[in-house]
Amino acid sequence: MDEPRRGKTRVTSVSLRAETLEAIRARAGKQGVSSYIEEAVQRQLQREAIDEFIAAAEEEHGPVDAAEVAARAERIRAHHATHRGDATPADAA
Repeated sequence: MDEPRRGKTRVTSVSLRAETLEAIRARAGKQGVSSYIEEAVQRQLQREAIDEFIAAAEEEHGPVDAAEVAARAERIRAHHATHRGDATPADAA
């Protein structure tokens, strides 16, 4: 992730456990701690937005079918694996 961060940034102070910060530093590498944390927080915000969307949809339409969710999740995993080159999806014959 060598591309610069987009948008305005502000400096803030965040308290983390020492072992958490050490783990972040070990994984962040050239990306840097701030970028690593920014990306992690963005992913969390996306998850929360998705959870809110699902809750609103279930309130309006009722609960989703767990088997259908699992099947669609597998299709998404296969799609991402294909585009990352990690694996060949089962239906790519």
